[in-house]
Amino acid sequence: MVSENSVAIVMRTYERPIMLARALASVCQQTYKNWTLTVVNNGGDPSRVDDVVNIARLGWPQAVIDVVHLRDRVGMEEASNVALSQSHTDFFAIHDDDDSWKPTFLEKTVRAMQEQPDAVAVVCGVTRIHELARGKTLRPQRAEAFYLDSHHLTFDGMIGNNTFPPIAALFRRSLLDNIGMFDASLPVLGDWEFNLRALTQGQFFYLPERLANYHTRTPDSDVVAENSITVGQDRHRVVKERLIERWHSERTPDGRNKGEVARTAYEMFEKYESERVARRLQPAESFVMRQKRRIVYAAQHPRVGMRAVVRRVRQQVRK
Repeated sequence: MVSENSVAIVMRTYERPIMLARALASVCQQTYKNWTLTVVNNGGDPSRVDDVVNIARLGWPQAVIDVVHLRDRVGMEEASNVALSQSHTDFFAIHDDDDSWKPTFLEKTVRAMQEQPDAVAVVCGVTRIHELARGKTLRPQRAEAFYLDSHHLTFDGMIGNNTFPPIAALFRRSLLDNIGMFDASLPVLGDWEFNLRALTQGQFFYLPERLANYHTRTPDSDVVAENSITVGQDRHRVVKERLIERWHSERTPDGRNKGEVARTAYEMFEKYESERVARRLQPAESFVMRQKRRIVYAAQHPRVGMRAVVRRVRQQVRK
């Protein structure tokens, strides 16, 4: 018998034991205890997953951790569906093997669900952690607040782009009965497509506190540690185009052509991203131009340039 306010947690993994160990600790350290975890080994070596899970069970004997070993590797959404189809809880969450929660994530998101009966999901604030993954080590390089607000959890705010990672959300399990499972035909962006369907059933409530950590790897990390979002940009664009074409036969909750709305929003998002990147690069370009002007000026006025060199040498000597 399933107790009230129970949570089913799905963790998909493939040949990343170090990250899996961190993710398991993230779940087992939750202050809220009414959860079950299903680790889906997506076609990897069963012994490596079992070893990590057994260590977690020794450390947290009360934790309910099940493991499903898939013989062949399947898509992320199909792996999620395998575990969710066996769940009978009030809520569910997708906890990828490379991400982590703060210890109070479940406590505070479950409470928000209780206080917001019309919400079909609670999404919390996110910290993005850029880390270097080499061999058996994970080294954080820098962290930043993941930009998210309540508008990004509305239909119009979400239709142009996937606005939050799965690690930030807690869903009502009844959604799966009303709108179906994740679309297993999508190699990426299955969570985005699911979220847009979920919005037809109710609101996504925003909890600003940053209770979730979204870990991404730096470009010089090992290949096995890569994120789909950082190494599969072309694949994401192809799938977005495919979804937009599909949505031309559907209507938004207020009767608009879903494909047209998605196309307009996506183009606006791409324009914004291009401008943002340009603004970020501008200071570096200005610095280069200033240096070039100084070099030219020094060449044209050698005495001035020599005095500048002498001043710099004296400053270094004083230090």
